[in-house]
Amino acid sequence: MNSENAPTSRTPMERVREYLPLLYLIAALFALRWTFVEPYVVPTGSMEPTLKTGDRLYALKCAYDVRFPFTDWTLFKVGTVKRGDVILFIPPHETDKTYVKRAIGLPGDDIEFRSGVLFINGEEISKDIFPNREIMYDIQDAENKSLYLEKLGDVKHYAILDNASPDFRNFPPPPGEARSAWSLEAKTKVPEGFLFAVGDNRDHSYDSRGWGWVPMESLKGRAMFIWFSMWESRIRYERIGTLIQ
Repeated sequence: MNSENAPTSRTPMERVREYLPLLYLIAALFALRWTFVEPYVVPTGSMEPTLKTGDRLYALKCAYDVRFPFTDWTLFKVGTVKRGDVILFIPPHETDKTYVKRAIGLPGDDIEFRSGVLFINGEEISKDIFPNREIMYDIQDAENKSLYLEKLGDVKHYAILDNASPDFRNFPPPPGEARSAWSLEAKTKVPEGFLFAVGDNRDHSYDSRGWGWVPMESLKGRAMFIWFSMWESRIRYERIGTLIQ
């Protein structure tokens, strides 16, 4: 073989430099994902019918603060949680998991439930029976459940009450355990630096009524939209692209 046509031998360092632009791109994409977007698959029906088991959603991680990529160090705050936000967070009793619930109580709020009716700072939160029940088509025992439209400030959202199990709607027990209301009777004041979060499926959600407040530092973002939904091998086409409110 003619030595002039022989391939040029490259050192390992030269090979690394050749792939540096690709490595930089991959690192930048991971940094963007870590800072801005949190994918999440809904594992239970505690937020039905707003979120259903098998919904795949994206949460905006920088809705409340911006953190240094690949760490939990907060660089700066960009917003505050508003009443009615659907939030992702690490619960205080299961720090290896991520929960999704609705923030109903802000710091300083008095929260109370009376027979399924929510009171905030002594004021009853209005909710009305929602006559169109199409969204309930795949919810278990839907015939025993009432669908409401509840108004939390500027946010209108669905809520469900189960007419077959009304005794467990104020402060439900942990799954599989006897009824116990952590240290509360039926009313609590949310301390500074914390939130009170519950599921829209009020009688089937283990939430702040059962295990307490959500620390602000455990927030992972605000749920934004459903990009895909599938359950028991059925794709829910009607839910794809749904904005979460």
